[in-house]
Amino acid sequence: MTEKITVKLFASLMRYLPVNNTKSHGFDHAIHADTTVGQVIDALQLPREGLHIVLLNGVYLEPELRESTPLNDADVLSFWPAVAGG
Repeated sequence: MTEKITVKLFASLMRYLPVNNTKSHGFDHAIHADTTVGQVIDALQLPREGLHIVLLNGVYLEPELRESTPLNDADVLSFWPAVAGG
């Protein structure tokens, strides 16, 4: 069964947005019922070393949980790179 999540990419990760993206930071992404966060990272070809903050439904997801955490229909998965400034 196919489900759908929303993926949001911020800052330099926005270059991984689909070409036909009509939303500013996010897009819908189809998943299967047993899909994990790590599998979505792979499917989108996101650089793991560049994923500083990962939120699942607004809650910070520790790096050691990202590979195995399952996703559900209508989840929102947000990614931020490390940001530096002064």
